[in-house]
Amino acid sequence: MRACILSIGSEIMLGQITDTNASWLARDLADAGIELRMVMQVGDDSELLLDALRRATDLADLVICTGGIGPTDDDLTRETIATLVGESPEVDPTLLEELEAFFAQSGRVMPRRNAKQAWTIPSATILPNPVGTAPGWLVTTPDETMIVAMPGVPREMYRMWTEQARPRILARAGTHIIDTVQIKTIGIGESDAEERIHHLILAGDPQVATYAKDDGVHIRVTATGEDAEHARRRRDAAREEVYRILGPYIWGEDNDTLAGVLARRLTENGMTLNIHEYGTGGGLASLLASDPHAAGIFRADVSSAPEAPDAFDALKTYDPRLVEVILAYNGNVDELQVSRGTLQMSVLHAELTVPRVATWSLRGTLPEIQRRSALNAVFELNAWLQELRSIR
Repeated sequence: MRACILSIGSEIMLGQITDTNASWLARDLADAGIELRMVMQVGDDSELLLDALRRATDLADLVICTGGIGPTDDDLTRETIATLVGESPEVDPTLLEELEAFFAQSGRVMPRRNAKQAWTIPSATILPNPVGTAPGWLVTTPDETMIVAMPGVPREMYRMWTEQARPRILARAGTHIIDTVQIKTIGIGESDAEERIHHLILAGDPQVATYAKDDGVHIRVTATGEDAEHARRRRDAAREEVYRILGPYIWGEDNDTLAGVLARRLTENGMTLNIHEYGTGGGLASLLASDPHAAGIFRADVSSAPEAPDAFDALKTYDPRLVEVILAYNGNVDELQVSRGTLQMSVLHAELTVPRVATWSLRGTLPEIQRRSALNAVFELNAWLQELRSIR
């Protein structure tokens, strides 16, 4: 299946908002094995929008529109889709009642212009919007192209796509199987990872691709076909080869988070963390505190002192449940506001006769230094916990 995305709204064209919907949808389409052919941004102009829709339906089996389904005169997506398929929109009485009830629950009377959001056409399936006033459409054109119209508000679009549009689209794709696994690595660059698994990428079946992300390099393995068992076998064979080659750098899969994986392994070992940070802006503590799976497994003692903590050189802990982590970054910021320095991490625990020490040379803006410090520390802790488990 091939897709195009149309991001609709003059506020996008004027740079007043950032088009995050398109990038989010692009990632989700890739995960579903749907080929994205083109992304277009179109202002609130019916002629330009109609031209963009015609071009998109020529290129793709699926056209995803976000924006332009509000109640105002410059919201033109519904009427333009109706023009494309040669149908006239009419108010759906049931939708109108639901809209009026939505406003009444908020203690308001629905403005008359909002009745436009209750429009439908014969070829449209209504996509409910439980968190907003704008229902979506899933329209099938005479040549069987699917057009999805969704709100531009990200929280409304995400939910409508995930709960309403995506399942219907994949169901219409028939028995075609798309089986994907996302393998997550850190400590290796994208070009290095790609070079090591290049033979898998060239093979093309299953599809193997690399992506640089905030938490490392992700390897996506996707097998397609008509038989679920056969697709899974092919996917898993490539997955095992990725693990064989990149195993030391792999920390998780799919919905795993670095902090969540660390929390799970600490919990399995009955451990908690005591964190001391210097010069990192509390990056490690912030990363853990932001993940609900990890927030309860650490205590933090964060300092902004730039120098390494010599006083901790002789620190030892004899509590088998407590892991002491000392993270210190020493660096200098140049005239371009780029910091260059060294990150040192020490791990102390009752089962370690000497502290486990790791160092990294870092270069970047201060926020980037903080982010990379935290990611490196979590990965190193994960590696140690894996080693500990294999020894026991």
